Amino acid sequence: MITFNQKLLKNIKEKKSFVIVGLDPNLDKMPIKNIFDFNKKIIDSTYDLVIGYKPQLAFYESYGFEGLKALENTIQYIKDLPEKKIIIGDCKRSDIDSTSEAYAKAMFEFWDFDSITVVPFFGTDGIEPFISRPEKGVFIICKSSNKSGGQIQDFFSEKENMYLYEKIAKLSNDLNNNNNVGLVMGATYPDQLSIIRKSAPDLPFLIPGIGHQKGDLNKVLKSAITTKPIILINSSRGIIYASDDKNDFDLKAREKVLGINEQINNIYSF
Repeated sequence: MITFNQKLLKNIKEKKSFVIVGLDPNLDKMPIKNIFDFNKKIIDSTYDLVIGYKPQLAFYESYGFEGLKALENTIQYIKDLPEKKIIIGDCKRSDIDSTSEAYAKAMFEFWDFDSITVVPFFGTDGIEPFISRPEKGVFIICKSSNKSGGQIQDFFSEKENMYLYEKIAKLSNDLNNNNNVGLVMGATYPDQLSIIRKSAPDLPFLIPGIGHQKGDLNKVLKSAITTKPIILINSSRGIIYASDDKNDFDLKAREKVLGINEQINNIYSF
């Protein structure tokens, strides 16, 4: 059986792209007011350019059962594409072991995501139920892209002589027995990204913060890639809301992805 991390590396090399499009529907920003139709047009205009898609569950849950139905239809639509795409369920789940088992069943069996995001607060008990399926990936939040993340993640332990985000990376490394563990590393913190890459050379990085949060793509690529090109560059609002015109928002989204891919190819050679 091919593991998730093996599949990810293979897809990146074949597509020659790192881009993941975040599907975060917001009716106040969408130029058309049907979530699935909006997602479908974004997907149709970008699927030949990207590695996959990352629906953030909060945006679907906030619209109740209609939002969840739109998520179900979106997942199925992506799975039916002529090219196989990785679908990351951005759910940031975790809890005690029995609850994490239920979350894992929901995310991997009901929703059938290829990968998900989890928080490390509960330690190994809260993570292990998610990583028991080698073909399914788990991206553990290590250093988030938001400004206040450092209030917790930058806690320094004098006893262990490391920051909390370094501890999370070490724990994640130790848990990667099935070759399906990765880290969420914000593009807005390239110095920390470089530190963690040195300590976790084989873990894939899911990197949000390019685009709307103005992460520096050049710094990210130079910090995150060493021996293997195992990174995913996620952009959500910067792509899907590139235009508020119902007649061209999908075309503008495609232009944004083409622009990101061009920037990547100017910096990194596959």
